[in-house]
Amino acid sequence: MLQLLSRALAYFWRRADGEGLGEKRPAATDDKELKTVQGVVTRFCHDYGMIDDLICFTSDAVMSGVPLNVGQKVIAIVEEDKTSNGLKAIRVEAVSDKWENYSSPTYDSSELKTKMLTGNITSLTEDGGYINRTTSFSMDRVCEGFEPCKGDWVQAEYFINPTTWSSEAVSVKPLRYKRVDKVRISSVCGRIGVVDDSIFFILDSLRLPDGYSPHRHDLVNVVVVESNQSCYIWRALCMAPSDKNGLSATSEMNLDESYENLMRDKGGLEVSRMTNFGTLKLGESKNMVIWIENKGNVPHSLISCRLAGWEKEKQFSFQLPEKGQKTPTAFLSPSVPVKQENLSKGSINSLNNSREPMCQPLNNAFVMNNGTLPEGINPKDPDLAKENEDLGNREDENLYSGENGQNVEEQPTVETEASGEIFIPPNGKTSIVIICTAVSCRRHLPSFLPHYPIPDKLRKCVEQKLDILSFQPLLAERLNLSNYKANLSTLLWLEEIHAEMEIKEFSMSGIILKKNGNFLVLEVPGLAEGRPSLYAGDKVILKSQDYSEHIIEYIAYVTEIHNEDATLRLNPEFEQVYNSEPMDVEFAFNRTTSRRCQFAVEQGIYLGEKVLFPDTLVLQSPQVVKTWNNMGCHTVADDHEQYTKKKDMCSFQKKKMQNEQTKCMVPKERNIVAVPRMVTVATQTSKLINGIMTPEQRDCEFFNPVLNEHQKLAVKRILSGECRPTPYILFGPPGTGKTVTIIEAILQVHYTLPDSRILVCAPSNSATDLVCLRLHDSNLLKPGAMVRVNASCRCEETISDTVKLYCKDGDDIWNASRFRIIITTCSSAGMFYQIGVRLGHFTHVFVDEAGQASEPECLIPLGLISEVNGQIVLAGDPMQLGPVIKSTLAMVYGLNISMLERLMSRSLYQRNEDTFGVYGSYNPLLVTKLLKNYRSHSTLLALPSKLFYHKELEVCADPSVVTSLLGWEKLPRKGFPLIFHGMRGSETREGHNPSWFNPTEAVQVMRYCCLLAKHVNNAVSVTDIGVITPYRKQVEKIRFLLRNVDLMDIKVGSVEEFQGQEYLVIIISTVRSNEGSFDDDRYYLGFLSNAKRFNVAITRPKALLILVGNPHVLVKDPCFSALLEYSLANGVYVGCDLPSELKSLQQYD
Repeated sequence: MLQLLSRALAYFWRRADGEGLGEKRPAATDDKELKTVQGVVTRFCHDYGMIDDLICFTSDAVMSGVPLNVGQKVIAIVEEDKTSNGLKAIRVEAVSDKWENYSSPTYDSSELKTKMLTGNITSLTEDGGYINRTTSFSMDRVCEGFEPCKGDWVQAEYFINPTTWSSEAVSVKPLRYKRVDKVRISSVCGRIGVVDDSIFFILDSLRLPDGYSPHRHDLVNVVVVESNQSCYIWRALCMAPSDKNGLSATSEMNLDESYENLMRDKGGLEVSRMTNFGTLKLGESKNMVIWIENKGNVPHSLISCRLAGWEKEKQFSFQLPEKGQKTPTAFLSPSVPVKQENLSKGSINSLNNSREPMCQPLNNAFVMNNGTLPEGINPKDPDLAKENEDLGNREDENLYSGENGQNVEEQPTVETEASGEIFIPPNGKTSIVIICTAVSCRRHLPSFLPHYPIPDKLRKCVEQKLDILSFQPLLAERLNLSNYKANLSTLLWLEEIHAEMEIKEFSMSGIILKKNGNFLVLEVPGLAEGRPSLYAGDKVILKSQDYSEHIIEYIAYVTEIHNEDATLRLNPEFEQVYNSEPMDVEFAFNRTTSRRCQFAVEQGIYLGEKVLFPDTLVLQSPQVVKTWNNMGCHTVADDHEQYTKKKDMCSFQKKKMQNEQTKCMVPKERNIVAVPRMVTVATQTSKLINGIMTPEQRDCEFFNPVLNEHQKLAVKRILSGECRPTPYILFGPPGTGKTVTIIEAILQVHYTLPDSRILVCAPSNSATDLVCLRLHDSNLLKPGAMVRVNASCRCEETISDTVKLYCKDGDDIWNASRFRIIITTCSSAGMFYQIGVRLGHFTHVFVDEAGQASEPECLIPLGLISEVNGQIVLAGDPMQLGPVIKSTLAMVYGLNISMLERLMSRSLYQRNEDTFGVYGSYNPLLVTKLLKNYRSHSTLLALPSKLFYHKELEVCADPSVVTSLLGWEKLPRKGFPLIFHGMRGSETREGHNPSWFNPTEAVQVMRYCCLLAKHVNNAVSVTDIGVITPYRKQVEKIRFLLRNVDLMDIKVGSVEEFQGQEYLVIIISTVRSNEGSFDDDRYYLGFLSNAKRFNVAITRPKALLILVGNPHVLVKDPCFSALLEYSLANGVYVGCDLPSELKSLQQYD
C-alpha cells in the first residue's frame, strides 16, 4: 500500500522545494506539554497514586493491568499544565525486572512484537507527532505520499520501546481514503477551503500541479483521507483540475458575461427589486412580493418559475395570483412547491438560448427571460450570486441576496388564464408571492435515546380487550411511507405491553435471598431455560413489609447470571443489614431494545421510498469495475449489457455513468491494500475516447476459489453497488452457502474500496459470532481491521476464545466505531447513535439472517448509512423462520413480517420467470438466489425444494457424507435415508404449565438415539445428532431420558435453536396427538402449523431424517401431509395405522 500510494501521488504532483506541511505543529497543545519520565511510586491508594510525590495519576492511566505497589519503578508519560504548573501522568507503565538492567540503547523494532492501533493524530512536530496523545511516530515511518495533519485518522503498527517503556509507531498510514472525481470547489477563504461542501482542504498541506491555484467553482479531482476537521470528515490530500488542459473548469468561460446576459432587459419586462428575507429561525416563514411589469408593446405569458443556485427541498414555495384577484394580499391559495433545481452560472447559457418565456429566480432574485435587471443593481456584486451553502442547516438562517423592503402601490393587475399561464399585456403588471421557510433538510443523527413511553390509551385497549383500531386506525391500511412510523410504533408498543404482562407472571413471593460474599443472590427457577429471560443489567424490584404494614420497594440490578442464580446489586446499606427476611420479587422488562427500535423507526422514514418502498430502480454508477480472472474476463459491465438487451422487459431507469471510475485491484497478498490512483494530466488525456474516460481495469480474483456461479455473481453485484441505496437481497435457501457469499463480499468491499466502513449485523449473537469466526478463518484480515461489539449484558462465558480476540477493542464503542469492519447484533448497533456518529459514517451495512429480524430491528443498523449513497445488503431466506413476536395483536398487523420478506413481496423484487428467466427469475440487479445445496442428500432435499423453492435447488453435497448412512439396518428402504415413524401417543401437561409433552414419542426418540450412537460397527457421534421438538416440556423429558443412557451431549431444542445449523442426523418429535374434532384444525398442531417452521426442521439433516408423530393429526397440516405422502410413496413409513385418506397410498412389501 505504501508503494502504491507513493507512486500514485509522486506520479502526479511535483513537490515544491522547501515547501512542507502547513499544519505542522509542536507537541504542545492547549498549553499542555507531554514528557516521559522515570520514577518510583511513592503513594498508591485504590484509584489514585503519586510518583516521586510530584506526579499524580489515576488507576485508569496504569497500562497492561499490572498492579502497582509503593516503591515500584515506573515510566510515565506526563502532561504539564503551563498555567497551573501541575503534573499529571496520562500513562503509567510498570518497569519489569527483566528490563531493569537493559543497558543497550539500541534495538531492532522488527524483533519486537508489534500491534495495530487505530487512532487520531493529536499533535505534530517537525520530525513526527503523536497518535491518541501517547503513541509517538517519526515522519520517516509515515506512508510515502501521505503528509499527516492534526485530526487525521490513521492506522499504525506500534511496539513498546523497552528502553523508555513507551509506545512507538513503526508504520503510519491513513485509515480510509478515496478518490473523488469531478466535484466543484465550494469555497476558498484565505488558506483553507471546501470541496463539494463536504471535503476540507488546507492550501499549505495540499499537493497541487505546478501552475494551478484552486478557485471557487473549479471542477477538480481529489484524493481525500478521513480526518476530523471541524464539521468535515474528509481532508483533501491532493487536488488537480479535471479538464485535460490543467485549467479550472470555470476559467474557460466568462460566467459573469452569461449572468449579465440573463439579467439584461428583454422584451420590455422589468422585475422588482432583489429580495432579502433577513434572518429566519428554524420553522419560521416569511413572504415576499415580486412584481413583474410589461413596459413593452408585446404581451407575455408567465409559464413557470424555477429556482437557481443551491436550493434546499421545501425551502421556497410560490403563490401565483388566481383569476379575479386584484392585490397580492388576497392570495390565500395553497403554496405551490417549487421543483428543486441546481443551476449554477455555468448552466445559464442554456437558459439564454431558450426562447420559452420563463420566470427564472437566480439565487432568489427573480427575473424574466425577456426581463431587465433593476436599476442600481450591480450584476458583478458578489452578494448577488451568493449561494446559500448552509441553507437549512443553521439555527439562524441568513438568506441574503439583496435589499430588503418593497413598497407595494395599487397597480393594474392581470388575470390568470384557465391554462394556468399568467397573461401580462402591455403596460400590465403581475405579482408573485415567494414564501421562504427556514427548514433543516439535512438529516442529522441524534445522540440521545428518547424514552418512548407506552400511551395510556393503548395500554387500556389491550388490558380491556378493546378494538385496537380505536387507538390507531391507520393499522387498517396497508403499510406505506405516510403511516410507517405510526403503525410500526404502535406494533412495537403492543409487543412491549405483552412482554411486560408476560414477565409479571414470573413474580415470586416470600423469597429469601442468599448471600455470596458481599453480594445477594436470587434463585429463579427456570432461569437457565429463559423463563424468565434475564440479562446482566436488568432491573429487579424487591418488596418487603415493615411493622406498620407499609410496603417498601428496593431496586436491584442483575450483575451476573449462573444457571438459575442471579447475582444482584443493591444499595450497600441494604446489603449489609439484610438478614434473610422474605421478599416479594418482581421482574422489570428491559426496554432498551424496544426504545432502539422506536428510534430506528423514527429515523427510518428519512431513508425514503427508495429504501423502504422501492417501485422503480434508478441505477448509480458502479463503485468499481473489475475483470475477474476466474470468470473468463467477465465484468460487471457485461451483465449490464446483457440486461439492457432485455430493457423492454423491465421498467427501471438507469442513470448516466460517470466519466471516470476509480481503478481497483484486489491484492493477492494479505498485506497489500488497494488504493485509488491519481494519474497525470497526460495519462488522462491519452485515455480519453470521444471525451469519455474509459476506466482501466486490472485482473482480480476471488478470495474463495470454490465459489459457484451464483455466489460469484452476487459478490460482483454487491461490489458494484449500482442499486444503492435500494437494498440488495441475497436469497439463500438452506445449505446454499449464504454466509460464505457474505464473507467474500465483505472482504472484496474491504480491499477494493479503501474508503469503505462496513457494519455487519445479525439479529442474534450466534449468527453474528459465526460471521466473525468465518472472517477470522479467512486469514485475510490484518489485526486492527475488524472488531466485535457486544452488548454490555452479554455473558463472557458464552463467547468463544477466537471471537474474544476481537471483543476487547469493542468495549470502547467510540474506539470501535473507527474500525473498518464492525460486527455486532442489530440491537447493539443502536449504541452507535449515542456516540454522535455522523450520517454516512458507515458506507455499507450487511444484515445476515435478515429474515429473522423484525423490520424495526433491521432498521437500527440501516438508519446509520446515507439514504443517498449508502449500500444495504440483506441476506436471508423469506421461506424460513421470521422474527419471534409474542403479541398476537402485533402479529395480526404484521410485526412478524421481516423487512426482507416484505421487500420480496413488492413487484420490483418479485419472481418473474418471463422477464428474468435467464437471471434466475429475479431482477439480477436487486436479487440473487443461491441454488446449489451443499448440505443434504437428494431424497431429503426433494420435498422442500418442491414446496418452497420451485424445484430449483441442486444437490451439490459431499457424497461421502450424505451417503454415509444409506446402509443403516433400521432404514425401511435401503438407500433412502428417511423414516416417518407413526405413533398414536398421548399429549399431556404438568399442572398449570402450558407446555405439552408426549412420553411415548420421547421414549422412541431415545431409542433411535441409542441405535445410532451406540451402534457396534458404525456409531454416529453424539455431536452429529440433533433432536428437534417444538415444546419446551418435551425438550426437558427427552434430555432427561438421554442423560440416563449417557447421551447427554446430543443437542435437543426447538426449531428456533436449530436455524442456521446442520447435523448428520435429525430426529423430530411433533408431540401433538389429540385426534378429537375441533373447528380449527390449527388447534391440533399449535407451533407445528407453520410452514416456515416445517421448512427449517426438515432441511437441517445431511444424511438421515427421522420424524416421529401421529399421522392422524399431522395429515391435517398441508406440509406434514405432503411429507406423509412422500414417505408412503417411497415406502419409508413405519408404525401405527394410517388415516383413511392415506391408506390407499401405503406400499406393502
